[in-house]
Amino acid sequence: MLAVLGLGLIAYGVYGWLDAPADELRGRLVFAAVALAVHDFVLVPLVLLASVLVTRLLPAPARHPARAALVVAAALTAVALPFVVGAGRVAGNPSAFPQHYGRNLVLLLTVVAVAGGAWAAVRVARERGRR
Repeated sequence: MLAVLGLGLIAYGVYGWLDAPADELRGRLVFAAVALAVHDFVLVPLVLLASVLVTRLLPAPARHPARAALVVAAALTAVALPFVVGAGRVAGNPSAFPQHYGRNLVLLLTVVAVAGGAWAAVRVARERGRR
């Protein structure tokens, strides 16, 4: 079922590319190349490094909470980053971005880190209590 949904989304994307004006093709290709390069040379190495650090530095009961916190933090950052950098900001319309997105992202990431740390601490304490 997910494969069918994925193929449908790919087909919709291809249709969007083919339906767009020809003068936008260069910009779309540059965007795709940059997105692929950032994914392959920045995001993947960071995820692998985080995985190695979580596996080697944390005790087994704390690994699952740490991974969950990292996934939530990555999702929050991916959603908030365009707002933090002000992508699409119009100088003549200050109400388009009315929040302090950078500060709010840091606050949310702090909440995720504290919750993940508390969850990990409880799991480690329970594991030690069983021994």
